[in-house]
Amino acid sequence: MEISHPHASWTLLYENGRGTGPQKLQLDGKTLFSFMHCRIDDVSDDALESTQAHHFHKSGMAVFEGAGQFTQGAPVRLRQIHRIAVNTVRLTYDLSWPKATSLLKGLELGSVILSPSFRRFFVVTPESQAPQWRDLPAPGAPAVNLSPLPAAVVLENDRGQRFEYGLGDDLWRWHQGLNGDYLHATARLEISRTSGGRVALRRWLAECDSDLEAKLAEAANAKLRLAALQRANEALKNGEEDTSEANVPTVPVSQPMQRDYRFTAYFSWSAPELIPVVPAGVSPSPLPLSKHGDCDRSALAEPVNTPAFLLDLATLPFLDASRRSGKATGKPCWKSNQAQSLFRRIIRQLSDFAPEGTLILQNLAPGWCDTGTHENRKRAARHWDLCAILDQIAWARQILGSGWCLVAPQTGLWAELPSLSCLGAESGFRVV
Repeated sequence: MEISHPHASWTLLYENGRGTGPQKLQLDGKTLFSFMHCRIDDVSDDALESTQAHHFHKSGMAVFEGAGQFTQGAPVRLRQIHRIAVNTVRLTYDLSWPKATSLLKGLELGSVILSPSFRRFFVVTPESQAPQWRDLPAPGAPAVNLSPLPAAVVLENDRGQRFEYGLGDDLWRWHQGLNGDYLHATARLEISRTSGGRVALRRWLAECDSDLEAKLAEAANAKLRLAALQRANEALKNGEEDTSEANVPTVPVSQPMQRDYRFTAYFSWSAPELIPVVPAGVSPSPLPLSKHGDCDRSALAEPVNTPAFLLDLATLPFLDASRRSGKATGKPCWKSNQAQSLFRRIIRQLSDFAPEGTLILQNLAPGWCDTGTHENRKRAARHWDLCAILDQIAWARQILGSGWCLVAPQTGLWAELPSLSCLGAESGFRVV
């Protein structure tokens, strides 16, 4: 199965009938990456018995849904949803972990192999101000290990093409990992060069420490043996028969809690042919807004053929609870429901106002936040809103239609990310 943008030179290739990730991303006919996969211990999702694998269009995006169960090793069920628009794929991983099922080595989600042409990379964290480029490891050199997982990594090849590989909004989930006594906060990203020169990105959600486990298991079993001995002595004193077990079972220390887990991620790539540009001769005027954040209907009473507006999103009347926490207070967090509602109301009003026009969005850049309610959590939950921005823009493109030019220029670090370079471009999968 192939998914391609009608106006770009990229193609995602999926294996027919398989509920797994894309097997290749081709750019200008050349393979950028191959074998995106998940792995439990030594078993990749090649061993998945697929129960679902289909593709459709929805809300201006191409959507792939796949599901199945591992037939070797841990019998875990895995479901994936891929939402594809412009030059970005947003991924959702749902894991159903069975009762009394331990990890032996670790769990990888969305690991991938890049072509040998990649040469350097930089990471995106809350502390990043500008790209700090680093050379990728040479064949045989030690791997680069990044822990905790960075929000994103951007890699560049010798043709200047970039591949962006990041986490979804749920940073708190990735950093927490699986709910096992000794599986918290063991996530890391391993970047290495294979003997054949290709670049391996291994995204570990959880890893087992065999030496630590042996010590913990021995200590736990020693306590059980001591308790058994105490019960035997007590029975002997009372003239009773000792009914305690002769063999003390091994205590599993890398056993995730039985439950459903969800993690989100994304990847993006260079697509310079899709970068939106404001039409020549267009002079936008500030979009008139009411005090409630609606379009001022009195100022928009007379439709024009091709209106051009400038909307500074930082000026909208966001509630304090919808703004980012920390030093970035004042700017909206696009994971908040109120920020999304305000934006969508304006887009609907513009769509009703004119069938075509130009809209330039200012101050639409990602940021960091800890407000738990944005993530439906009672306590603080670390997140960022890049994927929420991508979702809002994909929705806006669907509502406005191809007659509108939508542009959201970026500056600084954010201008270096492929996912934001094409913000506002035609998604390629609009449902008419």
